[in-house]
Amino acid sequence: MNLIRLKPERASRQLAAAVALTALLASGACAGRLPSPAMTSQPAGSFVATAYCRGTITAAGTRVREGVVAADPAVLPLGTVIRVGGLGQRYNRVYHVMDTGRSVRGHRIDVYVNNCAEAIEFGRRPAVVSVINPTSKPSR
Repeated sequence: MNLIRLKPERASRQLAAAVALTALLASGACAGRLPSPAMTSQPAGSFVATAYCRGTITAAGTRVREGVVAADPAVLPLGTVIRVGGLGQRYNRVYHVMDTGRSVRGHRIDVYVNNCAEAIEFGRRPAVVSVINPTSKPSR
């Protein structure tokens, strides 16, 4: 067995780096990836996604911000935490259902984005939605 001898300070830095890397890989957060939806969420099904950019206060009484979606409360009640896939790398993420809309009915979601040109460019896209937390309390 070949042992490499390191100075104590260098050995502790390498050990700390190895521990940090192991923790990162074990958490599943490497490269910004989220844990597998099959392990953490319940499928809600196929949806049609659009984007919106206007408004200041959501139906839940919170300020609009990225990470918020509007949905039909009969399908996804306010406060529900969902994971959305199939929209492209920029938009595949976890969202909070905090808003509703007249045209957001059935299996439709409306993703909030800051930029109205981006919302128009988003268009209409098919999405796969999984429910992570059915009804968490809305945070203001």
